[in-house]
Amino acid sequence: MKLTENCAVVGVSTAEDNDVLRFLQEGLSALQHRGQESVGISVYNGEFKTFTSMGLMSESKIFLNNIKAPLGIGHERYSTAGRSTLANAQPIAVRSKHGVDYAFAFNGNLRNFSKLKSELREGITQPTESDTRLIARLLGSELGVKTVEQIYHDAAPEIDGSYSALLLLGGKKPKITAVRDPLGIRPLCLGRRGDDYFIASESVAFADCYLDAKFVRDVEPGEVVTVDDSGVHACKVFDSPRHGHCMFEWVYFARMDSVIEGIPVYKVREDLGRALAEKSGVDADMVVPVPDSGRSAATGYAMASGVPLREVFQVDRYQYQRIFIMPDQAVRERKASKKLNVLPSIAKGKRVVVVDDSIVRGTNMRNMVINKLKRVGVKEIHVRISCPPLMDRCPYGVDFHRGELIASKYHGLSHEELCQRVGKELGATSLYYNTLEDLKASIGLAANELCMGCLTGEYPEVDWSQSISVW
Repeated sequence: MKLTENCAVVGVSTAEDNDVLRFLQEGLSALQHRGQESVGISVYNGEFKTFTSMGLMSESKIFLNNIKAPLGIGHERYSTAGRSTLANAQPIAVRSKHGVDYAFAFNGNLRNFSKLKSELREGITQPTESDTRLIARLLGSELGVKTVEQIYHDAAPEIDGSYSALLLLGGKKPKITAVRDPLGIRPLCLGRRGDDYFIASESVAFADCYLDAKFVRDVEPGEVVTVDDSGVHACKVFDSPRHGHCMFEWVYFARMDSVIEGIPVYKVREDLGRALAEKSGVDADMVVPVPDSGRSAATGYAMASGVPLREVFQVDRYQYQRIFIMPDQAVRERKASKKLNVLPSIAKGKRVVVVDDSIVRGTNMRNMVINKLKRVGVKEIHVRISCPPLMDRCPYGVDFHRGELIASKYHGLSHEELCQRVGKELGATSLYYNTLEDLKASIGLAANELCMGCLTGEYPEVDWSQSISVW
């Protein structure tokens, strides 16, 4: 199985009004891996226009609209709160209680959504199934009497969760405002090309094959960044000594050609593969990557071990969707059976090391990898996983839960015994996960800069007594 909600957001401020749809389309194309359930855009050209559709960005007709505008935001959804329906697609149109209209999109998840929903503050009266509408109103309810910076300063202590959010505001001086939570759990970055400015979930959106822009910097945790016709304006509202950058961005979610917090995703994954070879190398005939997210780690394993890398799996490119982020188990299992095909002429009778990024429920690894390799006569199947065992739910925007995690039932066992139990359950000759120390060393950030709650059960929280308001 592969995972759910990491959404994608893109903001565009362009000097040429006829470029906005093209830029939104290019940016969302780069970030399709972050959300496959729905796609949407909002633009402002004196009035707001919002278009949404279900399914992949590449299948959507919303970009066929003939609209010119200087500003726009876009979104691709992977749901964690709220069903996968068009009604829950983003961006959404919102009106503050003081009559200010704005469009809103975000990537993240509210940990205290139920609590906030039951304690709706004055002015938030519309029932909501999704956390999007709730946080949209929390960050914009006072527009008309307060700035986004002021609202964020007042509302942030109430919001327990992850959010990289975009607000598209109209009026005499239209603008896009980006807000990143004080822990910086979900990524967000700023790019520029001449007089055009872009905000995106990942730096890959700025590549020359997409927006062809220069990466400027990451939006900092606790920062509000505004883009308008006069350029970029930044305001650091909170300066927290504790950050919580999601380790799973480097392990799985982000594209390997992205750079997050100055750290190349590809290098992290390759180093995780090297660590696997150094800690758990075995005699084998070939290293086999599980496409596509296992390739970088498999390359690192092959280089460190000297065992040749061979492509044994052919991906059905028309079964594009990432299986982990599909909305139910039955669909995941059907897709898993079709996504990969084995090349028996290469693998039959061989001892193989299969390298993948993670094991969540075990759907992919058992049905799509191990069982298929056994059916073509593979002699030995040694599974190596770059991410340490997932043990707990993620309240910050990844859709897996403790009861469905294959490793969680072995909590309390030694690392070696846990690896043996999971390997036996899946039917592997052997299995080994990287350790927490391997993960931290490969990313290169201190423990107090990372969120590893799904591995440890210990989640980062903002210490508001130590978090200095610098606004």
